[in-house]
Amino acid sequence: MMALRRTTMLAAAVGVLGAIVIPSWTADAQSLKIRQRMAAETRDLAQDTERTNRTCETALSVSFDWSNAPEDLTSFSAESYCNAALQAIRRVCGDQIGRDAVKKRIKSVTCGFAKARTIDLNDAGTLDYKINFSSVNDTDFVYEFLQNKL
Repeated sequence: MMALRRTTMLAAAVGVLGAIVIPSWTADAQSLKIRQRMAAETRDLAQDTERTNRTCETALSVSFDWSNAPEDLTSFSAESYCNAALQAIRRVCGDQIGRDAVKKRIKSVTCGFAKARTIDLNDAGTLDYKINFSSVNDTDFVYEFLQNKL
């Protein structure tokens, strides 16, 4: 019951971002500090999403997939790594051709976690970006991918 209440509260914090996936190590084993961090990162990502939607004239949904997240989320900002992908999208939207391409091909962005940074854009329009906290130049990495994929 308590795990359900925490999940409900976290989902409410997501607001505009939609559904989130809770990692397998949640429930009672997850500390208050981690749950608060996840909620704060999700709130900050909502602001990044709004900025991206204004710039690109879109209605993208952006969310975290918290499964496979490292247990120590307090050492890194997942939001800033995910925002790197959104910064790349905003860069693509710097002209009308780019805005049109983003509007046509990208409907949502999911930021998850993996041992190696990866990115994929599926036919349904979901940009799936897997964060690796040791990666660098994430904005350039995503921008280059989008330039070749859109």
